[in-house]
Amino acid sequence: MLKKARVPGCSVAVWRAGAQATANFGLSDVEAQRHVESSTVFHLFSGTKPYTAAAVMLLRERGLVELDGPVGDYVGDLRLRNPISVRQLLSHSSGLADTLAGFLAVHFEGTPMPSSAAALARYRTDQGKRPGRKAAYRNVNYAILGELVTRVSGVPYVQFVQTQLLGPLKSGATFTYNSENQPHAAVGYISRFNPMRWLLRFMMPEVSRQLERARLGSLVPLNQYTLDTAAIGGLLGCATDFLPMASELLKTTNGILSADSKREMLTVQSPGAAGIASRVGVGIGWKCGRHRGVEFWNHEGGGAGFTSETRIYPDTNLAVVILMNATQSKKLSMLAHEICELLQRDLASA
Repeated sequence: MLKKARVPGCSVAVWRAGAQATANFGLSDVEAQRHVESSTVFHLFSGTKPYTAAAVMLLRERGLVELDGPVGDYVGDLRLRNPISVRQLLSHSSGLADTLAGFLAVHFEGTPMPSSAAALARYRTDQGKRPGRKAAYRNVNYAILGELVTRVSGVPYVQFVQTQLLGPLKSGATFTYNSENQPHAAVGYISRFNPMRWLLRFMMPEVSRQLERARLGSLVPLNQYTLDTAAIGGLLGCATDFLPMASELLKTTNGILSADSKREMLTVQSPGAAGIASRVGVGIGWKCGRHRGVEFWNHEGGGAGFTSETRIYPDTNLAVVILMNATQSKKLSMLAHEICELLQRDLASA
């Protein structure tokens, strides 16, 4: 399946009822013929949003944020056309419009990570429609939430997530390449014909020049980079780094998050199709789908060079993380969906 989709490499991690396993396929570096291993590091991209949502829920549990309160109470200098609640941001029902220059912005090694305020400044928050119940997926919602976490917690968004979520979860995920994870980093690849290449060349020619390496046949390998807006998709890690958060949501007892918070996160807040396979609605940080009568919650992720899928099946106590070093497309997201469904059916009948 991966070969047919021209995916260079893929890592899959599965958690079920306290036990976990991994399987790895293909190459993390085509030129060096380096194989994908369980320690191979990929971009998670938008799979980061459930972590941002969890950070907001932690602040709510501490009495510092009211989900149904206006976001202007916490980020007072926003220029909003209409009042928007924190819950509407979390569930993608804010009505805001996205800004390409915001969610495409990246930085390279040697350049410091922008603050959540600097990243948010790239977005236009005074555009869009009136907020409502129906889901309409937008990255700007989580750019605002990243700044909310910074202001309410009193520490930078990245530091809060690292100390209050990743640390307690014993996850090795990070927001930057460093001396420990860099030797294990997968090379991201994009097809020479992918429209994203031409969009970047038009929108951000300097970024495009720094991003691309010499072409390898139909593949263009990419240099290492990280997103400016960490809260919408900044996490990096191997597949098992992302199992602790997914499995935490399956536990019905108090843990890093309270049982009530986890139940609320996996309750549809805004109906509508907000994902490629998840067409039921959006909870808090998670998207809901149903296939052959079985409910799942997921978050896909993708950008230049990488695709991810994080998925949980509450009824079968199953969590799956899939990471690929190929640029996201509907085809790859549906491939990840098919892999998850195969695993779910096999394990449910075991």
